[in-house]
Amino acid sequence: MARINAVSFHENPSIEAICRAVRKAGFDSLELSRPPFYFKLTTSGTRRRFADWAANLGLTLYGFDCWVEVDPYTRFDETLADFRRAVDWAAELNLGLLISHDPWAAVNGGRGPADCQRTCVELFRQVADLCLDRQLRLVFEPHPDTLSMNNTWATDFIDALGAGRPPGSVGILYDCCHYGVGQEEDYVNAIRLLDTRIGHVHFADGDARTYALHLPLGDGCLNLEAIVAALKAVGFSGTLTNDLFHYPLLEDGASHNAQRIREVEQALGLANP
Repeated sequence: MARINAVSFHENPSIEAICRAVRKAGFDSLELSRPPFYFKLTTSGTRRRFADWAANLGLTLYGFDCWVEVDPYTRFDETLADFRRAVDWAAELNLGLLISHDPWAAVNGGRGPADCQRTCVELFRQVADLCLDRQLRLVFEPHPDTLSMNNTWATDFIDALGAGRPPGSVGILYDCCHYGVGQEEDYVNAIRLLDTRIGHVHFADGDARTYALHLPLGDGCLNLEAIVAALKAVGFSGTLTNDLFHYPLLEDGASHNAQRIREVEQALGLANP
């Protein structure tokens, strides 16, 4: 199985066109995104119809990159309500995984890392409960401008959220591109430090400079073989998705990547849902 992140195609408003392009490129699974899927599939009826249509197309659905705007400091209740709606949406489509992030640096403002973590734990323990109740795993995607890009902050955060919950129900999303920019000299070693907390991977190449430029495999400078070896060394057994967010030639890049993603899954011994 090869899965790709639909957010790569977010500028295309047609969910039919996105799904057909993904299948033509050789992918058979799709991680759903906020635009356009969440914005267009607004009723239970349309969600059921879409799921049936995608299955007939030969496309499985797994994961929701929910992209809730996280502000636990001034919009705690509103943020939690946004997550509740996202969890319900993902559960109704049986997506199995909710992807989020901790607050952007601009939202954290002048707050210290410890203060930010206390408030984020307060919010996301409730989000984790919502996910657990709906049989969804919850993972956090560090970006170069989030505190979770610091390995110590991230491990403390995930351990606090996971306390008292089933193993693997809360984890980190390792995005090759983001770590290549945020930890240019240490992105492979980060895998060893994060260890079994890594629950999901966005596998892509990158140039180790440009924010969120996810390149086709082999088009960047990241040591992808070392990343795979490090994931294997920590016993990674989670799920994996290709990402081409911000790449300008999406269909060509997807066609280039599909078989290579299958080879990465095979190397890791993954049996993705």
